[in-house]
Amino acid sequence: MFLFCVSLLPPAYLRYYPFRSIAGSTTRRFLIGGHLIIFLLELILLSLLFYREILTFDDGIFQKLYYFCYMPHFLLLIFTIRPYWFRHLFVLGLQAIYMISIHTLALEVFKMLLPQAWMFNRFHLYFVIYLALFLLGMPLMMRILRQLFTSRQLLGKRPSFWLYLGPVPLLLCYYHGNAGYMTLDPSLLFLPSIQLYTVVTRGVLLLVGLFLVVSIRDGILQVQKMFSLKERNLQLQEQLTQLNDYAVSLRQEQKELAILRHDSRHQLRMLAELVENGHYREAEQLLLRLQEEMVKK
Repeated sequence: MFLFCVSLLPPAYLRYYPFRSIAGSTTRRFLIGGHLIIFLLELILLSLLFYREILTFDDGIFQKLYYFCYMPHFLLLIFTIRPYWFRHLFVLGLQAIYMISIHTLALEVFKMLLPQAWMFNRFHLYFVIYLALFLLGMPLMMRILRQLFTSRQLLGKRPSFWLYLGPVPLLLCYYHGNAGYMTLDPSLLFLPSIQLYTVVTRGVLLLVGLFLVVSIRDGILQVQKMFSLKERNLQLQEQLTQLNDYAVSLRQEQKELAILRHDSRHQLRMLAELVENGHYREAEQLLLRLQEEMVKK
C-alpha cells in the first residue's frame, strides 16, 4: 500500500509541472503540503481497509483504487491553479497516456523477468519496476509539457481550441480502457497473441498522443506568430497615424506661413508708400498696430 500511494505522487508532480511558472511561492507550498496530507490520509485509510479485509488483493483492485485515490490530487491542483480547466484536462489525458505506456512496459518486464512473482501476485515488485520506469521517463515528459505550456502562453489570451481539444486525450484513454485488456485472466496475458495485441494497441495510443502534442505545439506557435504580426501591424499603423498627423500639421504651418508672408509684403508695401509720401504719423501708427498683432499671436 505504501508503494501504491507513493506511485501517485510522481503523476501529481507531472500534472503540476506545466503550471509551476505561474504559481507563486505560497501556492507551491500549499500544493506540496496538500499532496503530502492526501498521501498520508490515503495510506492510513487503505491500510486499515485491507487490514480489516474490507478490501482484498483481487485482480484489478489497483486499477479501481487508482481512479478513486488520484482524484483528490487532481482536484487539489485544478482548484488551486485556475481557471485553466480544459488545459488541466489535456495534461491529465497526456499523463494518462504516459502512465498507460509505462504500465504496459512495466507489466511486460515483470512477466519476462519475474514470471513466478507474477503468478503469485507479488505486486510490490511490479510497483518498484513501475516507479523506476516512470521516473526514468519523466524528463522527456517534462520537456514535452514545457514546450506546450509557457508562462506567456498561460497568462496570455486563452485560445478557443482548448475547449475542443482539452478532453481528447482523456477520451482516447477511456476508449482504450474499454478494449477488454483489464478483464482478461492474468494467465492469458502470457499468450504471444495477447502480448502482441497489447504492445501494438498501446503503441498506437502513444503515437496518437505524440501526434496530438506536435499538432498543438505547432498550432500554438502559429497563433503566437499571428498575434506578434498583429501587434507589429498595430504598431506600424500607429506610426503611420503619427506621420500623417505630423504631415497635416506641417501643411497647416506652411499654409499659415504663406498667409503671413503675403500679409507681411502687403503691410511693408503700405509702410513704404506712407514713408515716401511723408505720412510719418500714419506709418508710426501702422507699426504700432503690427507690433500689437505680433504680441497677441
